[in-house]
Amino acid sequence: MKKKGKSDMRSRIGWLAGLVILAAAVVTGCSGGSTSLVSLDETYETTGNSSSDYTVEDKDSLYEDENNEIITMYLTVGMGNKDDGTDHTWEEINGYPLSYYEEKGIEAYKCEAVLQIGDEEGPVKGEFGYDDRNPNATVQLRGAGASEQQQKSYRIEIKSGSGKWEDQKVVCLNKHQADPVRFKNRMAYSLMQDIPGMLSCRTSFVHLYVKDKSEGEDGLFRDYGFYTQVEQINGAYLKNRGLDNDGQLYQVGNFDWKRHEDSIRLSTDANFNQGDFEQYLEIKGDEDHQKLIDMLTAVNDENTDIEEVVDTYFEKGNLFHWMAFHMLLGNKDVMNGNYYIYSPRGVDRWYFISWDNDSILEEGYESMRDTAYSRSWNEGFFPYIQGVLFQRIFKSESLRNEFDQVVRQLYADVLNEDSLKKEIKKYQEATEEYLYQLPDVNYARVTSENYKMLLSEMPSEVEENFRLYQESLNGPWPFHIDTPQPKEGKTELSWEPSYSYQGEKITYTVELAKEFTFQNCIVNTSTSDTSMTVDTLEPGQYFIRVRSSDGALEQDAYEYYRTEAGTNVYSTLCFYVHTDGSVEPVIYGEDE
Repeated sequence: MKKKGKSDMRSRIGWLAGLVILAAAVVTGCSGGSTSLVSLDETYETTGNSSSDYTVEDKDSLYEDENNEIITMYLTVGMGNKDDGTDHTWEEINGYPLSYYEEKGIEAYKCEAVLQIGDEEGPVKGEFGYDDRNPNATVQLRGAGASEQQQKSYRIEIKSGSGKWEDQKVVCLNKHQADPVRFKNRMAYSLMQDIPGMLSCRTSFVHLYVKDKSEGEDGLFRDYGFYTQVEQINGAYLKNRGLDNDGQLYQVGNFDWKRHEDSIRLSTDANFNQGDFEQYLEIKGDEDHQKLIDMLTAVNDENTDIEEVVDTYFEKGNLFHWMAFHMLLGNKDVMNGNYYIYSPRGVDRWYFISWDNDSILEEGYESMRDTAYSRSWNEGFFPYIQGVLFQRIFKSESLRNEFDQVVRQLYADVLNEDSLKKEIKKYQEATEEYLYQLPDVNYARVTSENYKMLLSEMPSEVEENFRLYQESLNGPWPFHIDTPQPKEGKTELSWEPSYSYQGEKITYTVELAKEFTFQNCIVNTSTSDTSMTVDTLEPGQYFIRVRSSDGALEQDAYEYYRTEAGTNVYSTLCFYVHTDGSVEPVIYGEDE
């Protein structure tokens, strides 16, 4: 035994000596053509010690296995127990929109489920849930707007101890019923993967079958049709990308990037109210909001150069590519709660993550379903400037020029007509058969013929969006009409000032009437002021329309009136004068 041990030791020493010799040869460049790793003039500057050195990047390897194959999911649902809130039937789950629970102040109903992955013949051995007999998940509705539709979207949460599917504990199945082609959200995330600075999401197409045992039934699996599965943006999302999953993460709601001191407070503040806070930003990460407050304070401080604010609190590659991407693809809904902001611990910078992109490239569909359709101010960069951050960015010539370079590069290299044609063809081939067979054909937004027409026209929309962006750099900005107010025995009409890069004096046309057609105007005038008074208005319904002009181009106000026919009358505020003299405006929610 001793001889053998010594022999082994000598062998190990000889092996180690060989490694030392080989390493020396590699370093000196004397072995078999190997090159030196350390040069004679090697520099030893270091990085990574400050916030400005830190970068947030997506992880390309996460998307290597993505393809257009349809994943088949089987979901067997049943009633659970009251203790964990799963004591509800499948009919109850699908019976109420999410607004119902918000009004009642209760948690959304959910039930237990067994999730299994397979093929059209059934669950497949080796795939998630194959051997599971007891519930491995819970399921509930997801998406406020989607929950109002006939076809629902679902949030499936895998139970603790039941493993993960594709490294995910939450499986979001989106029906995207408002999207006439049903694949735009996934296509958007696929395009993001080729854009430096953007953070994408893993996605897949799913064919869902559901068997309802919640009321004791034991029938066949029912075909629920075609879905898009989208990776949930949460701590696991960040961890899977090697990012800090304990940093600040917020889903942006009805947020104009103002400070909102009365609502956006520290969680330790005695006056902190989570409901008030989350009307603007839904808390998804660390609950220490000091860094958020510091950033918003700087954004709203007109005495601090916006260039300094952007350099300190944002990463231009991420911010400008995110803005340019959605602008070129015409995503008018991007500012309506369809993104997240994220900041890792120890870093001042904030990063934008896209969410729910199914409103891209929809101009053809909007024109098809409404012959009187108008984009009004929803073009170019104007959808962004309802937020203070973006207003200040576009008023800065240097930042505007930097952004313009990103737009042009993105338009030339990634989001051009030829590239989009290839992407659209790829997703059409994968999904069309599901859209025009049961059950989804019953809910198709367009006929098969119109579907093909839309697809053929979608690639050209990006060219038009690029043109409108260039045009938006020359005209006056949209603005808000204020609610009319009683003033010294009269009624005051007022509006925010418009803005023009050209510095020209802006004038406003003002119309006031009792009907939205403005055929019989009480007021019809032009002024360079941003307010005027009229005789006290009698109780009733009124409409005020204000447009700005710099002498060359006109611009609408943000406000609009929704007619009974469902069309929008832009640049118009509807309001009611009550018998007590008070005034109430008509404001529409984003889903109305």
